[in-house]
Amino acid sequence: MPYEPLAKLFHMDTSNSRFSENERLAKLRLEADSTFRTGIVTPSGELFLAVPRDLSVINEKVLRLERLVSKNLSLLPPVARGALIRGLVTDEIVCTNDLEGIHSTRRQISDILESTSIPDDPLKEKRFRELAKMYLNLSDQNRQYPTSPEDVRAIYDKVMRGEPMEESDRPDGKLFRRGEVEVIGAGSRVLHHGVYPESEIILTIGKMLSLADSADIPQTYSAILSHYVFEYVHPFYDGNGRTGRYLLALYLSRPLSVLTSLSLSRLIAENRDAYYRSFRVAEDKLNHGELTFFVMNILEDVRVAQSQLVVSLSEKEDQLDEVTLRLGGFSAQFDLSEKDKEIIYMLVQLDLFAPFPGAGLPEVSRHLGMSDQQTRKYLKRLQDLELVQTSSKRPLRFLLTRRTETYFGLNPVEVSGEDREI
Repeated sequence: MPYEPLAKLFHMDTSNSRFSENERLAKLRLEADSTFRTGIVTPSGELFLAVPRDLSVINEKVLRLERLVSKNLSLLPPVARGALIRGLVTDEIVCTNDLEGIHSTRRQISDILESTSIPDDPLKEKRFRELAKMYLNLSDQNRQYPTSPEDVRAIYDKVMRGEPMEESDRPDGKLFRRGEVEVIGAGSRVLHHGVYPESEIILTIGKMLSLADSADIPQTYSAILSHYVFEYVHPFYDGNGRTGRYLLALYLSRPLSVLTSLSLSRLIAENRDAYYRSFRVAEDKLNHGELTFFVMNILEDVRVAQSQLVVSLSEKEDQLDEVTLRLGGFSAQFDLSEKDKEIIYMLVQLDLFAPFPGAGLPEVSRHLGMSDQQTRKYLKRLQDLELVQTSSKRPLRFLLTRRTETYFGLNPVEVSGEDREI
């Protein structure tokens, strides 16, 4: 028999004792030896995670798939790896924004990501720039985790930097909001009241951080549990969803790869009804604070994201292997130098893995370890051979010609590079 929510069992029970039975089952689940208790008490009861067989199976599938994802990532050359991560960051930001009804495009985010490596870039204060940097930094082995409510507020400030906000939506308390807040659903129905007053918000956020860092709970579980707690608290008037999903990605990057943690918002966006339904199930008073199904649903999204990653990476790695085999013959045909080949191979990787093909002059120069002036000479020769073309002049950007793409069996890319949205 599948493990069912207490509320569902209650509604299936037609006896006069269904209320007492619901209480009895809730106590059994809460006090079971395998249960992880949070110590966070809500009007529905103490938040807890039971660990039935169904949850263990999903978690094991996630851990097994993670080994495949990590293996595939390790096989990629550095350019492809970096391009892949930028592409996932691009999609992650577009999708987390979309969940909040905020319009952003892949081209917009991709341009911002490229600009983060330029010290005096004019996009320095651009909207979404700080958020893009934060997601990009998830690939940093020395990434920092919040340890205090003050750190959470600092993360929020970065997430919301450059966002147009009404004065009434800005935090007005010591760290968080001073007033009450309601989460409104369809038909102006109140779905949830955030924690109140601010002293209680600060206290519960502290408990959330302790939960996320707990050495006594598997990290896949604690990351998702802490995500629920953050959204339950709803510490800000606006921006809770984007901040909460960033924190989820951050905490999942501990037990899982950066590729997996950067793939979740897309799955949530594609299955948003199920995501919001998971919160409603957790909020149901008849479930007495049980978060088992919330964790199971998020983990299932993780599993699907991993499965898609494995398939996509395997296909692109096969294509890259084929390019490597053909590169020698291609080089001989056009009498290419080693630097020429490096440029071609770099642009091939970007063709396959980047959100948009091509590279700017500074990017190519850094890859070659040469000055822009020296790099231009190699690019000019490749242009004369009709192997490389410019897609834009300001900024100066280069990509493969159709001739080169056809030789390597790549999908042709339009020079205009029109944006496409998710």
